[in-house]
Amino acid sequence: MYKLFINGENVDSASGATYEIRNPATSELVDTVAKGNVDDAKKAIDAAEDALEKWSEVVPTQASTVLSKAAHLIRANEQELATLLTKEQGKTLPESLGEIRFFAKTLEYYSGAKIVGSYLTLTDKVSAEVTKEPVGIVGGIVPWNNPVMLMGSKVASSIKSGDAIIIKPASTTPLSTLRCAQILFEAGLPRGVFNVVPGPGGVVGEELLRNPKVRKISFTGESETGKHIMEVAARDLKRVTLELGGSNPIIVADDADLEAAVDNTLFGRFRNCGQGCMCIKRAYIFEKIADQFVKRLVEKVKAMKIGNGLVQGVNMGPIHSASQREGFEEQVNDGISKGGKVLTGGKRPTGPEYDKGFFYLPTLLENVDPSSKVVREEVFGPAIPIFRVKDMEEAVTLGNDSIYGLGAHLWTRDVQKAMGAARKLKAGTILVNTAYGSGGWEIEVPMGGFKHSGIGREYGIEGMGQYQETKTIVYGR
Repeated sequence: MYKLFINGENVDSASGATYEIRNPATSELVDTVAKGNVDDAKKAIDAAEDALEKWSEVVPTQASTVLSKAAHLIRANEQELATLLTKEQGKTLPESLGEIRFFAKTLEYYSGAKIVGSYLTLTDKVSAEVTKEPVGIVGGIVPWNNPVMLMGSKVASSIKSGDAIIIKPASTTPLSTLRCAQILFEAGLPRGVFNVVPGPGGVVGEELLRNPKVRKISFTGESETGKHIMEVAARDLKRVTLELGGSNPIIVADDADLEAAVDNTLFGRFRNCGQGCMCIKRAYIFEKIADQFVKRLVEKVKAMKIGNGLVQGVNMGPIHSASQREGFEEQVNDGISKGGKVLTGGKRPTGPEYDKGFFYLPTLLENVDPSSKVVREEVFGPAIPIFRVKDMEEAVTLGNDSIYGLGAHLWTRDVQKAMGAARKLKAGTILVNTAYGSGGWEIEVPMGGFKHSGIGREYGIEGMGQYQETKTIVYGR
C-alpha cells in the first residue's frame, strides 16, 4: 500500500481511508493508496511552513546538489518508475520511459539554472538592487495524463527557488508521484520541502487553494477548473500559474515535407492515446496535397497496434478511464451525427484483450461540421478531424477559431511563409517543421497559452521565475 508523503515520512491518512488504483488496460488492481483529506492537507502545509525558513536560507547551492543527485537516482530507477506509471495511467512503456527521463532532465536543468538579480545606478546618490526571493508555500495540482512530467517543473522550480511545495496528484495516478517524492528525499531534500497528498480535488486541492499559508497555486488541467482556481485564489491574492486546455491545429502547406508532416500528425495526435493538452487536435491541409496526405495517414493509422501498454510493440494504450472514454465517444459521435465521415476507426476494438480496458481505435474524420464538439471542445482521445484549405490565410483563420491558444504546428519549406503564419497564430508555442515531444520542445523553453489555455508559464527560466517574488531595495548615500 502507498501512503501519503508528509514531512519526509510515509504516513496514513488522518481518516485511515484508502482507495484502489486499477490498470486502465486490464482493470486489474495495481495497488491501494491512502486517501487524503483536509486534515492531511493542513498537516502537509504545516510541515512545509516549518521547513520553509531554514530551506530558503541554504538555496540555491544545496538545491542544486539535491536536484542533480535526484536526477541520477531517477535514471537509476527509470524501469521501475516507468512500469508503475504505465500500470496506473495506461500509456505505453516507451512513452512512460520518455516521461520519466524528461522528469530527470527537468531536475538536472534546474539544478544548473541560475537565479539572477540586478544592481542599478539610478543617480549619483541613489542605487537599487533587484533580488529574487521565494514565493513561500506552493500548492501544485497535477493531472493524470502526464503526472510525472507535469509535476516536474513545479517541484524543481520550487526547490531551486527556495519554496516548499505540496503536490496534489490526480486521484487515479498518485503512485509514480509518491515514489518520485521518496527518491528526492533520498537525494537529500530536507523534510517538509516536498510533500504529496493524494485525495479528491474538491477536498485536498480546495484546502491548498483556500489555506492562507499557501501563497501560490500551480495548476495543470482543464480550463473550467482553472477559472475556479483563479477566482478563489484572487480572494487572497495568491500567485497562480495555470496551464490549461488546448485544441492545437496542424497546418500542412503544399510545399511541406509530406512524409514528415504525416508522421508528425500521427505522433502528435495519437501519443498517449491523444490525451495531452499539447496534442494535435485539428488538421488543416492544403487542397493540392490533401488526397496524398489523407491516404498516407490512413495507412499509418490502420497499421497501429492497440493494446496493453506493457506489451512490446504496442503503439497506443487505452483511454485512461471509463468516464473519459464515454465523454470522448460523445464528442466523436456528435461529429459523425453532423455529417462527419469516418476514414478509419470510430469505434471500440473488439476481442478478449480489449474487454476489460478502456480502448478506442485511432480515428480520422473528414467533412466534420465546424460547430461539432470534436472541433470546438478540447478532445482528450484518439481522434482528429481533417479539413481541406486553399491557402495559409484560410488555415491560420481557422486555426485561430478556438477559445484555446496553447500551441500550433506548421509544416512548410518556405521560411517567410512560416514566420508570417507563426506571428499570426494566437498560441503560446508554435512548432515549425518539428514535433512536440520529439526534440521540438524542451525544458529550456517556456510553455503556456493564450486565451482559455491559461496564464503564466512553466519550464525555462521564465517558468522558474513564476515561483519567486521580486524585491527592489533602493539605497541612498
